[in-house]
Amino acid sequence: MYDAAYLDTIMQQEKELQFDSFDLDDAFKLGNMLVDFSRKAPKALAVRIVLDDLIAFQVLIPGTSARNVWWMDKKRATVEKTHTSSLRAAVEKEVLGRSEDWMNDEEHYALCGGGFPLTVNGSYRGAVIVSGLPHLEDHACLVQTIRRFKMGDQDGIMGPI
Repeated sequence: MYDAAYLDTIMQQEKELQFDSFDLDDAFKLGNMLVDFSRKAPKALAVRIVLDDLIAFQVLIPGTSARNVWWMDKKRATVEKTHTSSLRAAVEKEVLGRSEDWMNDEEHYALCGGGFPLTVNGSYRGAVIVSGLPHLEDHACLVQTIRRFKMGDQDGIMGPI
């Protein structure tokens, strides 16, 4: 399903979407941009932003459930373990044959799209997580919204993928 070129794309996204600074106000703004996205998406999203081990933002849009929270917990655990996107962990397993014991623990980790690292000044500081769409769309939602946030487009409402 995945190939080396796709892995390179994900790695480039992670490099591009790092921050010089990111604080609680930024978490609130980015989180609300993701909520705006969800309101136009075909399915509701659950949104969480973790900064320095603190859940800095979390919203469950009507139509989400405890199952979405469970998926966000697993995606967060994957991002925290790898300091990469949860999708990158999945692609590395398939393309590179990467195999570690934790990767087989499907109860606690998710090897799928929807978790993205918050890297500030080259250091891992947390994760941006969504759950609700098919996993590749979850990843695309994060990439597009984080990119818009970095470009300063925090007022426009973005539509679905």
